[in-house]
Amino acid sequence: MLSSLIGKQMKMLLRNKQPLIILLVMPVVLITILSTALASVMNNEEEMAIQARLVLVDESSWEQEEASIRSFLAKQGLNGPALDGVINEFKRNDPIYILENSILVSEDVSNYIVLEKKQTVVLKEMRKDKEIDGILTIPSNFRSNYIKSAYFEDNQTPELELLLSQENEIRASIIQSIIDSWQTGYTKSLALSKAGIAPSVVIQSNQAVEKIEQVLEEGERKIPASMYYTVGMLVMFALYTPAFLSGFALQEVQWKVYDRLILAGIPATLYACSIFLTGTAVAVIQQAILLLFGRFVLGIDWIGLDAMLVIVLSYSLFVGGLSAFLTTIQLRTKSEGASTVFTGFVVSVFSFLGGSFFNIGDVSSLLANIGNFTPNGATMTAILSIQKGRELEVIWSHLPVLYAWLGLCVLLAIILFPKRGVTS
Repeated sequence: MLSSLIGKQMKMLLRNKQPLIILLVMPVVLITILSTALASVMNNEEEMAIQARLVLVDESSWEQEEASIRSFLAKQGLNGPALDGVINEFKRNDPIYILENSILVSEDVSNYIVLEKKQTVVLKEMRKDKEIDGILTIPSNFRSNYIKSAYFEDNQTPELELLLSQENEIRASIIQSIIDSWQTGYTKSLALSKAGIAPSVVIQSNQAVEKIEQVLEEGERKIPASMYYTVGMLVMFALYTPAFLSGFALQEVQWKVYDRLILAGIPATLYACSIFLTGTAVAVIQQAILLLFGRFVLGIDWIGLDAMLVIVLSYSLFVGGLSAFLTTIQLRTKSEGASTVFTGFVVSVFSFLGGSFFNIGDVSSLLANIGNFTPNGATMTAILSIQKGRELEVIWSHLPVLYAWLGLCVLLAIILFPKRGVTS
């Protein structure tokens, strides 16, 4: 009996052209248009997104501190050619010079960081500039304190100040990785100098670049526009399935078909279960068709198929639960008002927050976080995370959102679904 009910509802979908157009034709058309029109825009955004802007505020220079350094070394018993030789060695291994003229301008690092140097700034005003991702301030006595601490066991530790923007955590992490590696290098310079290794070799090590690659590991496999909009339209148009199924159920009420089914001894719960399973099956078929379209027409290389299967099935179950719930509301109200509000407002809001139209994280991280708590947003984020090259474990944080929505829809459908015939 259950299979007969599911078959009946599937036939109603297939005989009606509107569901087929909206569920299959429209997403295919939009995917093709959006992925073609916005391909270059998205690629440019991805390239610029990993370039951090760092302002280096050096309140002094080697020339300004050289006199005090010479005076200090003279008190240590150095003079004449020996003093000049030590000064030249310290100048050559100045950690600020190495940071500014070797590390930050190297090809590997300059791909990620844009350096801007200033000698004096109004810090309060600069911190308001949202285009700046980090501000590194070198105090006026840094070089003197560094030499005293690193080579003469002075207890006065050289200090500097690094301010990082909270607007973009990835770009701030890039700067943090570089500065941490640089600090590690110059704090170890004394011990390695005694071992015969120049401090410049230590400070210019490739640890910083390796840390950058770890920070950007999620971007190892870029998401092209074709893949992004295939996933975006996939999760968006699956939300229209419940509206069609609930609309057919309302028609059956108006045509007295539903009441005849109840009088024939078919439990109302069985009818609700058929709506749930039909919605799940339609969502699976629709998503499979769109994924195959992306693979064979757009040439998308889908990876992590095991994780993709888990995500697609979980989202399809939610669509089935939503179908049962929306059907319940329409049978209760005996009107298409719930379906109209859902397709006209709820789907649009969910699609906007979930990122189907564009990457909302580029506009607001807060809205992106909110979007991840929508079922379509959680599904889209999970799929794109897998396609970026992440492991299966990345989806586990998103599945609870889907199953929470599924549980809520099923629970409300069970409680509210009419147990007897519905009069129109």
